[in-house]
Amino acid sequence: MSGAKEVAALAVDNIEPLLTDMFEGDYADNEVSLGELQSGNEVIQVQLKITRIPRDFVDTYYADPEKSFKSINETDYLTHV
Repeated sequence: MSGAKEVAALAVDNIEPLLTDMFEGDYADNEVSLGELQSGNEVIQVQLKITRIPRDFVDTYYADPEKSFKSINETDYLTHV
């Protein structure tokens, strides 16, 4: 697996803690660095950001909308409820 895929794979372990922190703190968004990639002398940081601010959504085309839109229950991410 390439270094880029290895860093991106860390998103799987980070998404639920980010959602938990966001909902518990009632934050508009949350983000974490997954790691850094080096390309020659340039360093690239790979980030995972979640947001509920529509103006911050990235314009994109989903090749498979059914796989790209999922329902979540906010209370699943609240540990103090």
